[in-house]
Amino acid sequence: MSVTPLRGGPAREAELLNTVLDVLRETGYDRLTVEAVVARVRVGRQTVYRRWPSKAELVVAAFANAATPAPDPPDTGSLRADLLALMDVLLGELARLGDVIARLVGVARHHPELAAAMERHYLAARRRATLEIFQRAWDRGELAAAADTELLWQLGPATLFFRALVSGEPVDGELARRIVDHVVLPLALPRG
Repeated sequence: MSVTPLRGGPAREAELLNTVLDVLRETGYDRLTVEAVVARVRVGRQTVYRRWPSKAELVVAAFANAATPAPDPPDTGSLRADLLALMDVLLGELARLGDVIARLVGVARHHPELAAAMERHYLAARRRATLEIFQRAWDRGELAAAADTELLWQLGPATLFFRALVSGEPVDGELARRIVDHVVLPLALPRG
C-alpha cells in the first residue's frame, strides 16, 4: 500500500502531527476528533484518513513523530554503557512527552487499537534495540546464560515511567544510573 503524502510535504505533515498532540493535550484521547485536528490545520478529512485509517493510528503517528526516532542500539562494547545510552533516550522522551505518554498509557488498556498501534510504532523498536544490546552482551560473555532479557528490557523504562507518571518523583540521569547499576546489571550479569 502506498502512502499518500500530504500536500505541502514533510513540513505540512509535521504541522498536522504536532496539532494532533496539541489537541490530545487539550482534550484527552477519548474527546480528540480527527475533525478538530483537520479544522485547525485546514486539511481534508479524507486526506488524513487515507494516510492514517483510524484515530489510534493518527495519534500514535503523532507521538512517534515527536518521540526520538527508533534508536539504533548503541555499541560501546559495554553492556552498562549501552544501557545508559538507551536510558538517556528515554529520559529525553519523558522530558518532552511525559504528559502525552501519561494520557496514552491511561487510555490504551481501554482502546485495544491504540495499544496495538503503540506496540507497532513505538515499543517494538525499543524492545528490539534493547534485546540487540543484550545479545551482544551474551556474545561477549557479559550476560548470564539464564538472564531473562524479556523482563530485563522492561525494568528501566518501567521504573522511569512509574516515577515520572505515577509517583511524580523526579527522573534524571542519576536515577537512570541507579536503575542500571543496582537493578538491571545485578540481575543480568553472571554470578560468581
